[in-house]
Amino acid sequence: MSRVNFFLVAVFVISLHVSGVQAAEQASRLEEVVVTAQRREEVAQSTPISLVSLNRENLQTLGINGIDDIIAQVPNFFADQFPANNKTLRLFIRGVGVTDVQITQDPAVGVYLDGVYIARSTGLATEIADLERIEVLRGPQGTLYGRNTTGGALNLVSRKPSTESLRFEQMLGVGNRDQRFIKSILNVPLGERHAVKFSLLTDSIDGFVSNEGPGRDFGDRDAEAYRFDWRWRVAENLTLDYSFDKSRIESHNYSPQAVIPGTESGTAQDEATLSAIRFVPFSDDRLEQMSTSVPLLPSDTSIEGHALTLEWVLPSFTFKSISAWRDMEDENYLDFAGGSSSEYRLDVNSVTLGANGPNPLRFEAKRTPLDHQQFSQELQILGEWNEDLQYVFGLYYFEEDAAESDLPMHHIFTFPLLAANDAVDVVNFRGEQNLIENEALAIYGQATWTPGLLDSRLHLSLGWRTSWDDRSVDRLFMQNSYIDTGETYIGPLEPIDFSASASRDFNDNSFTAMAEFDWSDSLVSYVKFVEAYKSGGFNTRDPDPDFFARGFDDEHNRTFELGFKGELADRRLRLNSAFFYSEFDDLQLNFLLPNSLSDTRVLNSGSATVSGVELEIMGYLAPGLLGRLDYAYLDSDIDDVINPFTGLARSFTFPNAPQNTLTLNFDYQLAPTAIGQPVLNLNYNYVDDRDGQNPNMDRGAFELLNARVSLVDIPFMTERFSLSAWVKNALEEDYVNFALDNLPHADRAVLWGEARRYGIELRYEFQ
Repeated sequence: MSRVNFFLVAVFVISLHVSGVQAAEQASRLEEVVVTAQRREEVAQSTPISLVSLNRENLQTLGINGIDDIIAQVPNFFADQFPANNKTLRLFIRGVGVTDVQITQDPAVGVYLDGVYIARSTGLATEIADLERIEVLRGPQGTLYGRNTTGGALNLVSRKPSTESLRFEQMLGVGNRDQRFIKSILNVPLGERHAVKFSLLTDSIDGFVSNEGPGRDFGDRDAEAYRFDWRWRVAENLTLDYSFDKSRIESHNYSPQAVIPGTESGTAQDEATLSAIRFVPFSDDRLEQMSTSVPLLPSDTSIEGHALTLEWVLPSFTFKSISAWRDMEDENYLDFAGGSSSEYRLDVNSVTLGANGPNPLRFEAKRTPLDHQQFSQELQILGEWNEDLQYVFGLYYFEEDAAESDLPMHHIFTFPLLAANDAVDVVNFRGEQNLIENEALAIYGQATWTPGLLDSRLHLSLGWRTSWDDRSVDRLFMQNSYIDTGETYIGPLEPIDFSASASRDFNDNSFTAMAEFDWSDSLVSYVKFVEAYKSGGFNTRDPDPDFFARGFDDEHNRTFELGFKGELADRRLRLNSAFFYSEFDDLQLNFLLPNSLSDTRVLNSGSATVSGVELEIMGYLAPGLLGRLDYAYLDSDIDDVINPFTGLARSFTFPNAPQNTLTLNFDYQLAPTAIGQPVLNLNYNYVDDRDGQNPNMDRGAFELLNARVSLVDIPFMTERFSLSAWVKNALEEDYVNFALDNLPHADRAVLWGEARRYGIELRYEFQ
């Protein structure tokens, strides 16, 4: 069945069945979903935001263990791995995100763990120990969430300790590629006012591209995470929550597979290109094995965090304080040679110049270290006045400092010199250090007024946030090249050595205006105008000290949105939709420098528009059979800009803005049996072309089919067991997750999406 036909049939089938859903007397009503998208608990159907909320049961049914698993459930949300560090996720909502990941540049999608902003995306690919729900807020959230939410926000809400009873959960899982998964959760009441919870998670899996050279396979990963939670009911109206989490990931990055050989460009890089293409395997199809010529070293990430939340419920308002500190240490290894033979290298492993001569010069392997700390403090006041005015006011402070020290100088690439009949090698080295200190302060407020008109069905909201950012950076950059004969070496040749220090201040005022109307108790519409901004910064890929010190300005998004949310047939059918139009000013665009592998310049030289539709249809097709269709349409356009290096007009595109995305879910609970209740889940996900205007960067359309079969509530004494079998990418679809067009040896190289995975899980619950 073609993709388009599948979509049309799916819409038709769901619409046909839900139209007669009232006749299904035994069908269940849809569960009411509670979210905290507007900083207070409220029903999702009455929240004027295009959002998707996945509760604990959804996460278990769909087999969601990490952020990257959400992609198949939420149209217009993408999380792909950064090619230089596969543990780093680049998040996009409605096509808005960042293509490069640097400590001096901020994301466009904010990630919040229990209300704490997570500044850097490294490590987000790890599984999460114990989540209550995940909320994906689509569209800018500039008032209540602040800077760096021009695309949207992702709320991760953990389950809190309970004083009600002792509870223990254990999950064991095994899968192909030697996957081993263990998750343990223990909740312990300590009297009427105290409870603690311990969570443990370990996960290991082999990659889907074997390495025939030294070192482990590409994509091999071992992860572990711990979490401790303590809840103290200090008084009937005062609650304190403390949490500590720690995680560690060891992974081996995939190397981009070369697809199209590099071609001459009339630049100095041609010598490297013509030499390198002789030693690299090229294929349009996904290779199941490649070989490294030097050991594939691991990348390591360690993260720990502390959070303290105080909630004080007073007669007229609620006061809330969120204090948090987080630390991240990361060492990243890179090999971009794509399985080349030893003559050509593109990695940061060790190398020795003049190895066969009397005075060899050795450069050790260098895994890029990053040490990052952040502290945040947020104070909130939430309340009502005269029962017709709801408000939230807040004060937010954030600081971070980070050190990325890529010193001493280390190997980048090696290629034999064609002009010398391969008798000598050109060897390039680079070293750099970046130190940052950032501070941010914001004051915000939002109020919703329900005037006594139209039976109090009209709600008017106004929000405002003022923000100040202070950013500083110190940078040291060195680059050298040598000629290596094997017996001796010549160099350094054309060395680059500079240091620069810079600081900039940014400030912004973002506004939100909304009008909601309750047509009935189950049908709501809203219209709103929202502003958001992404902070300016500095570009560590720029080798020019003057341009680096200038930095780039902040980016702004203004969005108009019209939404409808309704439940019909006695809450057995849910229909939600959102229509939006976004305008971007001072778009931050990356220009690749001529004769460069990775050097770029970021300029605020663009304006853009993004418009689209988001649709959700959910309903019971029959007793126990729940169907859900989510569809999104995007139309994005970036105005042509003049390339400052060529003087020619250049077209840019949003890299993760497919025109059509579709998710289709079926959950079927069969009649209980003597050995438990069978539950079936089928998930289909379709994504249109991305980056289609550039054939070397094109990521073609793909469709994924996932399935899960479970037997839950298996009786055994007083405990509960469940057994599940699952498969992801059941049809073994080969699809491109990321593409590069600027490697010396390849005009097109790709990182492939996950190959087929399958396994079984055993879950045990005691309460």
